[in-house]
Amino acid sequence: MRKQFLILMCGLLLATQCANAQEAGPTEYQIKAAFLYNFAKFIEWPADAGSLKSVHPRRDHFGRDIDEIDGKTAAGKALSVRRIKSARDIKQCRMLFISSSENDRLAGILTTAQGLNILTVGDTDGYAERGVIINFYKEQNKIRFEINRDAAAARG
Repeated sequence: MRKQFLILMCGLLLATQCANAQEAGPTEYQIKAAFLYNFAKFIEWPADAGSLKSVHPRRDHFGRDIDEIDGKTAAGKALSVRRIKSARDIKQCRMLFISSSENDRLAGILTTAQGLNILTVGDTDGYAERGVIINFYKEQNKIRFEINRDAAAARG
């Protein structure tokens, strides 16, 4: 009887953990990575865009989640995810995620990206108003995004 009770308790514990894991769903940055992939699919890229390099700053909140889109194809172009170490690396990309850790350097990053047909994406309050094209925000526990149309038009 005691052995059956232990088996039952282990089964209940395992079932509870599995249910909790299923309820957890994707993480915030898995969702954002999926958005970035979809942005790449629906953007009209210049003919000379080559591969779509998505570059991310030194402080990477995505971790391995962003690597899920590396090597996929969007709009007929291969996606290549890279992490950058300096501002000059920005010139090699078509989509740039700018994290909150770059807040103090945002103006310089946007100046570097100016005229280069780079889709800038961020997830920090006020980034869209400061010139980032697409900015993520949370609303009622959902990831949403806003678009700065003027910045998009200015970057082609």
